Amino acid sequence: MHLNNYVSPDFGQPQMQPWLKNVTPAHYGFDNILLATNPLKGMVNSFLRLLVLFVMHHSFAESIAANKPEADLPTNIDWEHPVYRSGFDSDDALQDWLLEGGKDMRVEEGSLVLESEGEYTRPVGGQGNHLVAWLKPEMPANFYLEFDFRPEKKQQGLAIIFFNARGLHGESVFDASLKKRKGNFKQYHSGDLNNYHISYWSGARAGSNLRKNKGFQLVASGEDPISADTTDSFNRVGLYKDGGVIRYYVDGKLALEFVDDGKAYGQIWDNPGWIALRQMDHAHLCQYDNLTVYPLRNESPDPQAPEVSK
Repeated sequence: MHLNNYVSPDFGQPQMQPWLKNVTPAHYGFDNILLATNPLKGMVNSFLRLLVLFVMHHSFAESIAANKPEADLPTNIDWEHPVYRSGFDSDDALQDWLLEGGKDMRVEEGSLVLESEGEYTRPVGGQGNHLVAWLKPEMPANFYLEFDFRPEKKQQGLAIIFFNARGLHGESVFDASLKKRKGNFKQYHSGDLNNYHISYWSGARAGSNLRKNKGFQLVASGEDPISADTTDSFNRVGLYKDGGVIRYYVDGKLALEFVDDGKAYGQIWDNPGWIALRQMDHAHLCQYDNLTVYPLRNESPDPQAPEVSK
């Protein structure tokens, strides 16, 4: 877990909003205040304490406003009742994940690390030591997923999220009747699974694509702010799914939006299912932290999302 990222260590406690992560006691500006200590000045002490609390309250409110993201997330995310959360603070977190393909999956310095052999520095016709890590618990049909993400090189590699995944006949993705998978991409998009997937980070390609499977149908394209980021910092990835409404966010900003009408590309995948993280071999190594899945409340999503800049 990284101290500059928000996360609550107690699963039972409400999660702090992502835009509070930069609010620290330093914002208050009262590190060196000295209050009167003379017992004869008790009234002065009380007054100063009240004044400090009053100013701290207003400073905290101003800090919250200053750190709120530019694009508001949908209002029906149930922030107080996450269905899954992990800060990857110990190896115990690995019990919730299953790795297919790749070289290694481990917890290191408070992050989940997914690593391939790194045989290539670019895509090579599907060749390479690709990987897929499945989150074992089944997730609801509608949800908001978010996590901190940092690849080894932001301009080299590709990462994907599979979601609402099930077998073609509704099976669990872990059902023994399904063919064994080893990270080969075709097994996940044109094999015996139905799902959506988004390539949210694509390195040199510098764009995000949303596809619907089985069939590898390209349904929407958007931005890839992670590839454009020249810093070494983590980026906050967000994926919103409500019925046919799918939105992808990076650091609170909308990067892709698609509405599946259930007609143009077949029925909406509106079933509970499984989520997985995929990396191509040329990504080599990526870190993930503060991964949380929130359910949605029974209300409609925002009627209009901010437009994605072209």
